[in-house]
Amino acid sequence: MYEVKQEVIDWLLEDNNPPICYLTQIDLLDSEVKDPKIDDVRRKINSYQPTKEILENQKEKHYWFEKEKDKNYKKYLGSFWQLLFLYELHAQRNEQISNGIEHVLITGQAPNGGFSISGTNSGTIPCLTANMIRMLIYFDYWKDERTRNAVEYILTKLEDKDGFICFPLTSLIKNCYMTMPKILHALSSIPEKDQTPRIRNGINICVQRILENQVFKYVPERNKEWLKYIIDNKIKGEELFKERSKFLEEYPSKVKVAKTGWIKFGFPLNYNSDILDTMRALASLGINYKPEMANALEIIKNKAVNGKWVSEKQYKSPMYVQIEEYGKESKWITFHALTVLKHFEGITIV
Repeated sequence: MYEVKQEVIDWLLEDNNPPICYLTQIDLLDSEVKDPKIDDVRRKINSYQPTKEILENQKEKHYWFEKEKDKNYKKYLGSFWQLLFLYELHAQRNEQISNGIEHVLITGQAPNGGFSISGTNSGTIPCLTANMIRMLIYFDYWKDERTRNAVEYILTKLEDKDGFICFPLTSLIKNCYMTMPKILHALSSIPEKDQTPRIRNGINICVQRILENQVFKYVPERNKEWLKYIIDNKIKGEELFKERSKFLEEYPSKVKVAKTGWIKFGFPLNYNSDILDTMRALASLGINYKPEMANALEIIKNKAVNGKWVSEKQYKSPMYVQIEEYGKESKWITFHALTVLKHFEGITIV
């Protein structure tokens, strides 16, 4: 049982962050959603300063930055990112958000169902699509055929590659592992009654890939040597396939290590992932503790400073609003850490 100081709970309940105040009462203190006092807090969620600033920067109450389809992905000013941030901030759907969603569905979804940096099939990105699915379901678009098409795109990608999608030729890593938590978040957000055997199989693929890497140890130990080898020898194009196979035959990489970025926590994560985000995805499924999670949970607990967690990531690309300050205590990260610990270990307030 993880001990949480009452002063930390009181800090999370402060009224300067209405979404965290609301979520703390619902998810950590198990308050009733229908409680009138809780509903009062919920109605204040969109008054949260970052949420207000994102909505104030919307143009023509329909899009952000520029309306052309190739501008939706502009880091971190385009419409894709703002809708993801509004979802992460637990914003309450209004006309502006609905208009923004229609904009990205019309201009940003490719014919194959995936979400695209250009609106075309060739520009689709699995992690972007997974993030848009999460956002769409949160804002009550699950019954919309376009959301179902996006899920179909993700499931097809998973099945075709058995979970090894976005294969990076210049790395020994089998796939873009950061995509796994995003897809798991997306598929687990589908209402349980609508989770077909195919969707559950997709969930199982993600869980298997995550647990076989102990959540965060996915980088082959000789990856740096391989990267140096291809740079020194100027290997490019089709030669990468051949040389990669030869390298692995000569230096079989049986040990995996952590990528530095995965043990630094931040919010929001955009297209990135980390230990905490991945454990949140596992917790959202109701999965019980597994031995493969032990190191990840220890890292989460060890990062607490006086019961609170700090923002450890900085983003170089511009944003309309700074949601969390680098190096400072973060209510969002603290809340997420406590929800993970509550699920896997239980918490007691002291």
